[in-house]
Amino acid sequence: SEQGGKPVRSQTAVKTALLAQAAECAASAVEQSAWSTGLTPKQEAAEGEHHGEAAPALGALDLGGNEEAGERPGDAPWCLVTREKTEGQNGPENDVTLNTGSVADGRGHWKGRPYQCNTCDRSFKCYSDVVKHQSIHSGEKPFECSDCGKAFIHSSHVVRHQRIHNGEKPYVCKECGKAFSQSFNLIRHQRIHTGEKPYECTECGKSFSQRSDAIKHQRIHTGERLYECSECGKTFIHSSNVVRHQRIHHGENPYECKECGKAFSQSSNLIQHQRVHTGERPYECSDCGRAFSRSSFLSEHRRIHTGERPYECSDCGRAFRALSGFFRHQRIHTGEKPFRCTECGKAFRLSFHLIQHRRVHGAE
Repeated sequence: SEQGGKPVRSQTAVKTALLAQAAECAASAVEQSAWSTGLTPKQEAAEGEHHGEAAPALGALDLGGNEEAGERPGDAPWCLVTREKTEGQNGPENDVTLNTGSVADGRGHWKGRPYQCNTCDRSFKCYSDVVKHQSIHSGEKPFECSDCGKAFIHSSHVVRHQRIHNGEKPYVCKECGKAFSQSFNLIRHQRIHTGEKPYECTECGKSFSQRSDAIKHQRIHTGERLYECSECGKTFIHSSNVVRHQRIHHGENPYECKECGKAFSQSSNLIQHQRVHTGERPYECSDCGRAFSRSSFLSEHRRIHTGERPYECSDCGRAFRALSGFFRHQRIHTGEKPFRCTECGKAFRLSFHLIQHRRVHGAE
């Protein structure tokens, strides 16, 4: 049958929908009852307890109503989802809008999200959910860790946090057995095994397994440099880059070669240096087969085949294949002579000019 131009379902269909919704929320009620585990609420009211009149049993609900009078099934003051009173509650009820609508068209209290936050318009199935959500806007953090006192908005957050103290790691990778304290860390880890890379750069199409890596990568395109050296003001795209850079100022060289004892500020420099001892040349030119110990050496070499000269002097327009050649050339225009003889003090623009000069003093 139809009423007011909209189809109205039978009483049996309505009751079935209500019972299905109640069954769905039974599990939610069990979960909510466990929220107090290990918690030290700052306010007793934050536990979400409801006092006073008991919620009616499902069979006691009037599922009929007076449809001809415009009353909808479920217009009682009880939320079937949470079994909670929705009228006369103290707290943030003024910040909540109860959306109403017909069960028949799927927009109603029982099948939709009737409770709407008036701050951000987000909607929820249960009144208790919107109350918890509003802690984001109020800044209230009622759930406190009993070990360190750190406070959280949601009870589930403090439960996860406490695994730091008790060492619990319930989420185990079935592939390698590595365990994690939080489920999302396991999900991210499993992408190592599956090869999944769901985060794609919109600029160049490069994909990443971690969202944080994609965000950091995009700074290459935007030019954003968030991290600044407190010593010299130089800025960097990644925080790890500024940490490595600051070793220049501190003189820190934590990476030491076991063969000769030479130390480096960056692990990549140590790896490159060790090829002096091993003779490893992993970078091979596909045109002539010549091999190099560093990828940068191969890149410069390949310009012999391609004819590319990317470094152009702004003073005379001369271009160079290698950055080192470009810097040497610029000393012609600047007059810089960084190589000084320790015997007589004479300075030279190029290092091999100093080597030739030292023969005057009898040095080999």
